[in-house]
Amino acid sequence: MITVADGGARSPGALPRATAAWPRPASVSRPTVALAAVALALFGIARTTGSGWLIVLLTMVAATVALAFVLPAFGLARTTVGATAPRDGTVGRELEVRVALAGGSRAVKLRAVGFDGGWVGAIVPAEGLLAITPARRGVVDVLVIDVRSAAPLGLVWWTRRYSLALPAALEVGPHPTEADVPLPTGDGLEGRDGRRLVAAASDSVRSTRDYLPGDPIKLVHWAATARFGEVMVKELESVASPAVAVAVELDGPDHLVERAASRAAGVANAALRLGLPLVMLTAEARGPRSGPVGSPREVGRRLARAVAGPLPAAPRSAVVISVRARGEREGREDRERREGHGR
Repeated sequence: MITVADGGARSPGALPRATAAWPRPASVSRPTVALAAVALALFGIARTTGSGWLIVLLTMVAATVALAFVLPAFGLARTTVGATAPRDGTVGRELEVRVALAGGSRAVKLRAVGFDGGWVGAIVPAEGLLAITPARRGVVDVLVIDVRSAAPLGLVWWTRRYSLALPAALEVGPHPTEADVPLPTGDGLEGRDGRRLVAAASDSVRSTRDYLPGDPIKLVHWAATARFGEVMVKELESVASPAVAVAVELDGPDHLVERAASRAAGVANAALRLGLPLVMLTAEARGPRSGPVGSPREVGRRLARAVAGPLPAAPRSAVVISVRARGEREGREDRERREGHGR
């Protein structure tokens, strides 16, 4: 439930304000149908008998049904909504959108369209955090929120859709699949394990020198110390680890594309954990894109915008790891889900 903030809710003007469509009927409750049936029965009886008290009763029931039908629409027409969304999201992970509602005083329900999650209740005016869960990877430039109300009688529900152009797009990355960095085997740097590539910088000794206050004990060169009779420490060779280029090809069926994007995120994050320089090669709506990536957040943003298309060339010295959607295997659950949709 979205609760009223301390001191009263802020006006949606304090948040980016959404544009709204006209309210539309959503559903009619069973009591409304029952009242309408009673009204028709009373009309038939009054017309046959001419009874005055039945006409009065019919008027009261008909007025109740009419008010129940139109009042929620007037209430929603006065309701304004403002909202802000975070910059980053991940498929299947809950995130929070700040929402402010104003205009009158009524009970409403709201939900974000295109996200997992049910209707959440609020009492206008209100401000709070709406928890939503992204169901798909991609870039959300416009946040769509449905608000529904049956106030004050609770008999007929009306819905109004609000569309908010976000100042900064919500970039929803794939849920990373746990993966290792599958570096190829062979001679040279391309054949080394990722952990050895990182360790190379700290294992290569360039020379020795006299101990200085503050040098860590692990740098003491014990053989040189015994030979010279003085404490000697190691000076390490700076060995640069080769960059890992993750090439992401997302040409294929949607379910395999999303699986490939998740695996690419897992491989990229594994390279970052090993401390390896990372470059991502992707295709975006504006064309091929290549560039260094330094954090899991950046990995998610790059994959949120990744689409099918030609990839840029990889850096010459980089170890290229290709992740292809058409190389993904379809599991039994995927087949059953797809076949179920086809029926």
